Amino acid sequence: MANNLLQGKRGVVFGALDEKIYRMESSRTRGRRRCKITLTNAPVAMRFGEINKLGEKLHAEIIPADATSMDDLANLFTKSQEALGGKPDFVLHSIGMSLNVRKGKEYTDLNHEWMLKTFDISSISFHKMMQVLWKQEP
Repeated sequence: MANNLLQGKRGVVFGALDEKIYRMESSRTRGRRRCKITLTNAPVAMRFGEINKLGEKLHAEIIPADATSMDDLANLFTKSQEALGGKPDFVLHSIGMSLNVRKGKEYTDLNHEWMLKTFDISSISFHKMMQVLWKQEP
């Protein structure tokens, strides 16, 4: 299905680690003509993936940001606007992570502090992102 939905658009993509996580097949072949993006992930998560290779393939600047930090999010959108040459037209929030799963904790032995952090990372960060964008509007 060919369309020009992203033609000339600018966007910020959250949660990208590598091509296994972030599949944008059309962007790999036509992304440079269709849209311009920045990629972001938490600095600690960037160690687990090959986001630098993905950034090179997509010609995308990579801006580390902790999605639970309002300051990091504000910095991310400021730097993205500079890199993209204007405000983003779209954001893709594809963050989903569980510290308990990552650290091999069984359901019957969950660390509840990690669970709260998981909720912050996976769900609440979406609202934080939207709040930062809302406040940056004139």
